[in-house]
Amino acid sequence: MTETGKKEIKLIVSEIDGVITDGKCAEDEIGNVLYKVFQNKDFAALNEIKKSFKFVFMSDDNRVSYNLCRRRNIPFYWARSEQEKYSTLIEIMRRYECTPDEVLYIGSKISDVKCCRLIPRSFCPDDAGQYLKEVCWASFLSAGGCGILVELLYLLKIESKNSRIFE
Repeated sequence: MTETGKKEIKLIVSEIDGVITDGKCAEDEIGNVLYKVFQNKDFAALNEIKKSFKFVFMSDDNRVSYNLCRRRNIPFYWARSEQEKYSTLIEIMRRYECTPDEVLYIGSKISDVKCCRLIPRSFCPDDAGQYLKEVCWASFLSAGGCGILVELLYLLKIESKNSRIFE
């Protein structure tokens, strides 16, 4: 716990689309997602983040994101609606033995609003809608798919040098 009583961050929970992608995807004629574009620099940053924090992705998305997480050994949780994301987030916190004050949440969609309200240190990309920016603690300088996890790594490094930006 810090001098001001705020608990240290133990767990980072993030949406995928709109955070490490720009939210665009290619679909075939029947709606199957063929591919998405991810930033390799975000995965390099994520490898550094995982050295000090537990990190999981939670998404209402398709198998492309799920399979990406399996290949990269990143915990992934399905949650298809705002209510399901909220209850899944509660379960994730229970599993990792964290309180909302010990979690950093990154949302990008309207279905993230309830989770962002629960977590005091919630973030969203700069290009998230105003509906999300109004409930998040802060927004990143970057847009989704433009190095959000790189920016997060930078903020976490500043935080670890006693700048206490998360208070």
